[in-house]
Amino acid sequence: MTLAHQTAESAARALGIACFAVALAQPLARLLAHTHGRRRALAWALLLAPLLTPALLVSYAYSHLALRLMSVPGGIAALYAAALALKLTPVAAVIAHFVPPALSAEAAHCHALLAGARWRRWVFRLRGAGRTPWIAGGIVFLLAFTDFELASLWSLKTWTVALFDAQAGGLALRESLRLAALPLAVEVAALAFVLRVPALSASPAGPGRAPGIIARRALAGYLCVAALLACGLPLLRVSAQAVAGVPVIAKNFVLANELGASLVFAAAASVCAWLLPAVVRGRVVRAALLAAPGLLGAMLLALFILTAFQLPPLRAAYDTPLPLLLALTLLLLPLAVPLRWLLDSARRSPALHLARLAGAREVIWLLDTRRRWLAVFLLFCWAWFDFTAASLLAPVGLTPVFARLHNLAHYGQTAVLSAMLLAASAVPLLVLPLSWLAAKIHREESSVRPKRAAR
Repeated sequence: MTLAHQTAESAARALGIACFAVALAQPLARLLAHTHGRRRALAWALLLAPLLTPALLVSYAYSHLALRLMSVPGGIAALYAAALALKLTPVAAVIAHFVPPALSAEAAHCHALLAGARWRRWVFRLRGAGRTPWIAGGIVFLLAFTDFELASLWSLKTWTVALFDAQAGGLALRESLRLAALPLAVEVAALAFVLRVPALSASPAGPGRAPGIIARRALAGYLCVAALLACGLPLLRVSAQAVAGVPVIAKNFVLANELGASLVFAAAASVCAWLLPAVVRGRVVRAALLAAPGLLGAMLLALFILTAFQLPPLRAAYDTPLPLLLALTLLLLPLAVPLRWLLDSARRSPALHLARLAGAREVIWLLDTRRRWLAVFLLFCWAWFDFTAASLLAPVGLTPVFARLHNLAHYGQTAVLSAMLLAASAVPLLVLPLSWLAAKIHREESSVRPKRAAR
């Protein structure tokens, strides 16, 4: 199969996944908008679990199933499409939750009372949905089309895997870029639908009518099944395998350098990606252009950066942390830009304004600082689990941990490798309380300083 056929197959699969995600996005957004209390937190956790589960963990846990499906025609392709659909549907649901629709629930109800044929109602609702389905579908298409992580360990011949194998096998960089011309054209065409992103609102606008009892149960069932298949079962399987390997890595832990490199790269990239959107605050077109390179995917972005740092002006920084730091920062910007806009919009709320006037630091922490800390932590996790850009751009002696584990996973599953993968996946869970403690100490110290100054 040629690269052109692989590109066409990936595009068709990504289009199907995008349609599936868009079809579920609005119902899931309405479920989130009309769920309150602890159930709302649980619904958000179930929704985001497939998206935040490391791709390497999923591909590693289901590699035995992928091996069995090799003898079934189209079996691995079906498994791959299902895994991508479960992982990327939350992206479309989150966009539908935060991007305001052009049609209110009241207007849709009035038109339903006046419209005649059913097809007229569907056309009116489609037009009333505005740009939200196109934005969600375009971003999901790009993420599915550029995926490399899930396909790699399952030996599925996608264009990303073929391009990576060619580059790793010694193909000249110029030839790799020539092979990437067709996938790049597809991505540029998809970006044309995404670049004109409207400003996001701080809260959902027009969530629509609450789902009925049957629809609510069906959507809740989908969230539970998706979280179980894409997060729960992989964690259980890898944890069960890791039990026998824990004593071995406890005596001889060989990933200390890789963990340190990942920690430095993820922390630096998340801070850079969080600070950059402030430069284009309020400018939609510039913000869209800032986030666009990250939507090209880690594979093409890494190849372009690799090419740029082999040119004479940047050649001195080729084998330094700068190329990988730049790649990770650009990959985080499509997530950092909307997060920064949402939180900046929320800062204009009356409650937060009154808290600042009163100097209520605890309230400010709850309404603003805590959210920003969690947003930066989310960016940290996104950078921590990357291994595509790290595999191509990591300098000698600073290989991130997931790039190392990805290479080891090709040799099969062992208890020691499962334990190392589980330990690497759990590091963000350790960073979370430590960073929270640091933020709390900083908040307490900053609240003591004004009192000392007043004395």
